[in-house]
Amino acid sequence: MRYLLLFLVLISISINASLALTLDTSVDSELKKKYDYNKLNEEVLPQLPSHLKNNQKQTNTQTQKNTATKPKQTVVQNIVNSVKNNFDIKIPSGTKFYAKSNIKLSSWNKKDTPISFTTVAPVYNTFITIPTGSVLKGVVAVSHGAQITGNGGLLELKITSLTYNGKTIPVEGKITKVNSKNIFFNRIKGKRQYLTGIENKIKQGNNFYQKTKNIASKMQKNSVGTVLSPIPILTGWAGTALMTAASPITGLVQKGQNVTIPQGTEFEIKLTADAYIN
Repeated sequence: MRYLLLFLVLISISINASLALTLDTSVDSELKKKYDYNKLNEEVLPQLPSHLKNNQKQTNTQTQKNTATKPKQTVVQNIVNSVKNNFDIKIPSGTKFYAKSNIKLSSWNKKDTPISFTTVAPVYNTFITIPTGSVLKGVVAVSHGAQITGNGGLLELKITSLTYNGKTIPVEGKITKVNSKNIFFNRIKGKRQYLTGIENKIKQGNNFYQKTKNIASKMQKNSVGTVLSPIPILTGWAGTALMTAASPITGLVQKGQNVTIPQGTEFEIKLTADAYIN
């Protein structure tokens, strides 16, 4: 009896398993009939509206164009710049040129007056030599004449171009020497005459005293003159003292010297920025 029950249980389990396998197979067959597995995502999953699909396609297309074009443009520009830089010859800042002026220069020259210099010695560079006879051009940047305060005239020159072998390039330069005399801050100054004005006033006082002293000496040749001779001497002392005391004020009336530089004067000109020859 016990074995019979066990046999029935095993038969029941086998029948259920067979039914389950049959069900699974039938379901799978139905799915295959109804759906194409290769298009399952397109048919079953929810789709975007048509206007959104078009926008998405346009965005993707534009992104691809930008991605394809921008790097190409950047690469081409970098190549052009690289080639250009490789063929540019640099004349470094601080390079000095020795030249003579082609015109007369003065503190009375107006601002923006054209100026020029011709080099008297070659300038050597690693890849090029700028020969003697090259021309540096520029303009008067600042100028004014002598002033009655004793201040001298002023002249500032700005170099803007270099011409050599028929080719002109832009440069930036300043004056550092005139006739071997150092020029500071590119300012060519006329001599200040304030102290000279003071000195002149003191000399005038001394001369006045000498004149009064001579008058007193002549007066002493007779008795009456001898009595009156101290008067001119005292007048001379007073005049000298007055002129000496007033000289710091009256010296302000003295004009300074103007700047006058003849044609053919030697100049030292220094570049204040790198220049490039291509």
